[in-house]
Order: sequence, then C-alpha cells, then structure tokens
Amino acid sequence: MSWPNHLTKLSSESYKHFVAKSVLFWILRDLKHDVSSEWKVPSGYIDICDKTTRTLYEIEFHVSKKYRNRKIEQYRMPGYEIIIVDCSKLPADVDEIRSYLEQFVVPD
Repeated sequence: MSWPNHLTKLSSESYKHFVAKSVLFWILRDLKHDVSSEWKVPSGYIDICDKTTRTLYEIEFHVSKKYRNRKIEQYRMPGYEIIIVDCSKLPADVDEIRSYLEQFVVPD
C-alpha cells in the first residue's frame, strides 16, 4: 500500500485528517526526506513514515495521554521514533497549518 514518496488517501479519512497528513508530507518532502504514507507496521498502518530520520508520524485529533500512550505501543517499531501529531488545535488557514505542523517535524 505504501510507495516511496507517494501520498495515499484512505476512504475512511476525514477531510481534516487528509489535509494535515498532506501538509506534513509536503513539509517532509521539502526537506528532501524519503517518506511514505499509510506505511505498513505489524499492527496496522501508520500515517507517515519518514525513512530519512526513522520517524513515524500518527495524526490524531482527540489526544488524551492514555490514548497517546496506547497509539505509541500499537505502532512501536524497533529503531523508529513515534510522534503523535496532536491536531486538536489545527488552524483553519493552510499557511498556519504548515507552521503548526512544523513543530512536530524531526529535522535531519
């Protein structure tokens, strides 16, 4: 399902989820990172895998500490960091979305 540097939209994704995933994908590609969306892990699919920094990004809109910890356990992969991208305060403006999401990005 996940091809290198290819953005995938799942039929069950909300519009806001796909926009957040798309902008995060764009940011990472602008950094020349090797990324895949809907990357297969043993327990499902992670929203974005950044193979350059070995970082997994999972976009969520309702993030409690308990839920966050459960997601981290669910997607744990040896040698990869997992970042839960809290989009509960995602701005409406696309430029502001980019600025908001950049705080979660792991640089080179």
